[in-house]
Amino acid sequence: MISLNTSAQLTPVNNLHADLLQRGVMVVDDSSMHRYSAHLCLRAFGINQVYEAANGKLAIDQLTQLSHVPAVMLLDLEMPVMDGIEVLQQVALLPQRPAVVLASSSDEVLISAVATMAEAMGIALLGAFRKPLNPQDLADALASYNAGACMLDEKISHSVETTVEQLKLALERTKIQVHYQPKINLETLSLAGVEALARWKNPQGDWIPPGIFIPLAEEHGLIGDLTLSVLDQILQDMNEWWEQGHYISVALNLSAKSLAEFNLANEIIQRVIRQGIPAHYITFEITESALVVDLPSALATISRLRLKGFGISIDDYGTGFSSMQQLSRFPFSELKIDRSFVGGAPARQYMRNILKSAIDMGQRLGITTVAEGVETEAELHLLQSLGCKQAQGFLLARPMPGRELLGWVERDLQSKLDICQALHVG
Repeated sequence: MISLNTSAQLTPVNNLHADLLQRGVMVVDDSSMHRYSAHLCLRAFGINQVYEAANGKLAIDQLTQLSHVPAVMLLDLEMPVMDGIEVLQQVALLPQRPAVVLASSSDEVLISAVATMAEAMGIALLGAFRKPLNPQDLADALASYNAGACMLDEKISHSVETTVEQLKLALERTKIQVHYQPKINLETLSLAGVEALARWKNPQGDWIPPGIFIPLAEEHGLIGDLTLSVLDQILQDMNEWWEQGHYISVALNLSAKSLAEFNLANEIIQRVIRQGIPAHYITFEITESALVVDLPSALATISRLRLKGFGISIDDYGTGFSSMQQLSRFPFSELKIDRSFVGGAPARQYMRNILKSAIDMGQRLGITTVAEGVETEAELHLLQSLGCKQAQGFLLARPMPGRELLGWVERDLQSKLDICQALHVG
């Protein structure tokens, strides 16, 4: 499973998450030699709690008996009794799940398919590699444990019940706030702008995921109100930043239902004009799926906004089924590459080819390419080498309230850019 070429490779890994060091790693592989190599490697990284299982059934039996499951499972796919795919299906049913690193001698396409399956089942996937697994790849995967295990710094409640009345009240009282995630220009190594994200915390202190309240707003005709509420907050924040000499571009999402609202474009244009913000400082991100709901309305809204000088970004590029057709139909100024194409690229050649194709497409069309969900230095280095223009993700910064953004720019941005600079020089 692990390629141990030199003893120099086996050095402690800095900044491993405390939870990982405490709960340890389970190695599941039918080869005793591979388990032994992995064990040596993990111990050298500073992980002393290492569990082993010779097949999937033994692994599941251990997981159900342990009071605290290991933080990470290093999982082979080809095994007797119970293969790795069956293990993942069983892990998805457990109340406590380890994060997973896949290692297999199968072809990259099959490994990628299994990785996609694991993520779709809600398993935190830290990496998926072909055997033999290089120690540095494993170290990078383990170092990403913290970022891969949580999506927000604060607690998110997925079981909270939200009604349309609560949503209306939240909109009336401006309880749905805007957080901003910085984007870094990979050519100039400077702040390229931010993406605005709607965040709602209920009176009990639980974060309500956008995946719950945005569909609720769409279903009950409130998505236009939500969009304009977010826009108003953005314009207010932008004016405050401008007063302090920070001219920061902002991107925000438009839903499919928003595109179909006849007067929304007029409302957006008028509000931006009243606030005195030049349109080219604002970009609207639109997912591919939104473009096929009502094509005439989408074309009208997008074209009007583009005509007034706003940027238009195709979000989650590559996740739809007709990306090339959409690029030919709409006046996009930006192409956002989905995290699913970024995460697997450093370890998988065919994923790198797909990523390079998307970046090259943007270059040929003369539009900006932005990679989202960047979580590791390996991903960032690859994006720089492929000529991607911008990047955002937990490696660089998490979303933050507008009042904290300038502090981050002045205090923390330089340390993040030092990472980019070191990779760029290297």
